[in-house]
Amino acid sequence: MKYKRLLSLLLAGAMAASLAACGGQATVTNNASSSTSTGSSSAVATESTRPTEPQGQLIIGSTTQMGNDFYDPSFSNNAVNYKTYDLIHGYVTVVSDVDGNWVYDPTVVASHTETENEDGTKTYTVTINEGLTWSDGTPITAKDYVFQLLLESSPEMNGVDGYPSQAGYTLVGYDEYFAGETENFAGVHLVDEMTYSVTVRAEELPYHYDITYASAMPRPMHVIAPGCDVVDAPEGATITGEFTTDLLLKTINDTATGYRYNPKVTCGPYLFESFDVASAQCTLTVNPSYAGDYRGVKPVIEKLIIKMVKTDTMINELKSGSVDLLFQCSGADTINAGLDLVDAGEAQDNTFFRNGYGKVQFDCSQFPTDSENVRKAIAYCLDRNEFARQYSGGYAAVVHSYYGLAQPEYQQSKDWIDQNLNTYEKNLDEAKALLEADGWTLNADGTEYSGTGTRYKDVNGELKPLVIEWANTDGNPVSDLLSTMLPEAMTEIGMELKTTTMDFPTLQAAITHSGDKIYNMYNLAVGFSLASSPWYYYSTDPVWMQGGYNSNWIADEELAAAAEAMKAIPYDDNEAWLSAWQNFIDVWNEKLPDIPLYSDEYYDFFSNKLHGWESTSVWEWSRAVLDAWVDA
Repeated sequence: MKYKRLLSLLLAGAMAASLAACGGQATVTNNASSSTSTGSSSAVATESTRPTEPQGQLIIGSTTQMGNDFYDPSFSNNAVNYKTYDLIHGYVTVVSDVDGNWVYDPTVVASHTETENEDGTKTYTVTINEGLTWSDGTPITAKDYVFQLLLESSPEMNGVDGYPSQAGYTLVGYDEYFAGETENFAGVHLVDEMTYSVTVRAEELPYHYDITYASAMPRPMHVIAPGCDVVDAPEGATITGEFTTDLLLKTINDTATGYRYNPKVTCGPYLFESFDVASAQCTLTVNPSYAGDYRGVKPVIEKLIIKMVKTDTMINELKSGSVDLLFQCSGADTINAGLDLVDAGEAQDNTFFRNGYGKVQFDCSQFPTDSENVRKAIAYCLDRNEFARQYSGGYAAVVHSYYGLAQPEYQQSKDWIDQNLNTYEKNLDEAKALLEADGWTLNADGTEYSGTGTRYKDVNGELKPLVIEWANTDGNPVSDLLSTMLPEAMTEIGMELKTTTMDFPTLQAAITHSGDKIYNMYNLAVGFSLASSPWYYYSTDPVWMQGGYNSNWIADEELAAAAEAMKAIPYDDNEAWLSAWQNFIDVWNEKLPDIPLYSDEYYDFFSNKLHGWESTSVWEWSRAVLDAWVDA
């Protein structure tokens, strides 16, 4: 066996063994504490110097199908769109560094102050550097930052396909501004041409990631709201002119020219060139006006092409040269095939543990998966250790709650997890007992359940069958494996599984309740954001039941309280944070809004023409591409 493959298997295998010994596994985000890669990457024996000017192109393969939405994740939290969005839009005032820590971006921020007010509120004042410009040459000023906060908190923007308008949710005066009761946003001020301030409500303090309260990003007011202006008053900043939902529907939502689908004036490291809906292929070109990231680094790859690839053919595409980079690859078949290319000197690799996990995600607002017992019964139908073994071939470990292998909280809690979390070992008798306790005790004719066929339950005088609607995507090896492991066991416990296969945008629409149908469960993979905020992801507040936040649609007070308890813990109080985190994942493990399947070891595989490639669990491909270069 090749040395590289043996080392990888030993690392992941040891992790899997330690987890399996306990007896016994998302989507958006967890925490800004630093996570690190395994530090393992290959190199080829060629010399290449980073060019001083942009050159060449990089074709990036994604197994997730892109959608034609490039505004921000509040419209779509499709992972590859999210990262493409990061490449197009830039100059956020507070960013994460290569170690996953939150910092003010010195390329953007000239100065900043934080003031604790007598009424318990806190004001952040930020001055922007002069000389930053939009891609059309228009200077960027503080007005563009204030405009973003006002625009994306406004009822007018909320009228654009239900955009959640939560940008200023934590700020003084948000409720009145969002409700349309006032045109002035009390907690947002345009201090001068290059300075803005925001004042955070007292009830939102203290906050674990308090530096992020100062964060804002510019939006091109001259493009999105032509003829409008931002002015300040003692009552707060406001947008003047004909600022209406009808205007935004034209400037943002027009499918041909709207900023959401065709963002031509931006300020990120790359510019949007085109997106082909039929092939789901996106082309970006380097932005010559970009001043650099927080380190001052500018990209030197002239063109990026992001295209969809199939899991079963993507390594062949890398070998043939029709794709140059495959990021965050998982699963034994893909990894072993990629490592064979590396061993043959035809490609390079980079590896790190995942800051997230693969999962079966439940919609907890839908009958019958609104029942905790039904969700647990499905979990008891699946041998997750066998699933992880077959899927990953030793490159993944089973996890039992809302965590991934790269998280420092997990690294500090292995023994605690072994002793405290339910591992949901496959147990059909336990599944049947849970269903009986939940009232699934009848046949279709209302007689006592016979022990075979679909169970029924009397719900307010109506007999309802125990049917689970499962939505998945084509060509997905996780879907294929679940299709072989779940149906027989579910049938045995009296549960019927109905499967619908669809493209990824349609599946996303179902998850967000914006499509034609909602399903009970979906199989997905999730990466945690660095400012992981479970107090939003499991909130019972309707404001967070949208925009991809509480994507389980679960309204459980105990789970919400466990998550909320983490919010006010100071960033540097590691002991209190870890204790609250452990309580949260314990409650989560009991409520089971997802069935965690695995957290794995990721591999990037890439062409020998790509140099300087270093991505990690916290410095993902959209950030790593700024440091990399390709041969001309």
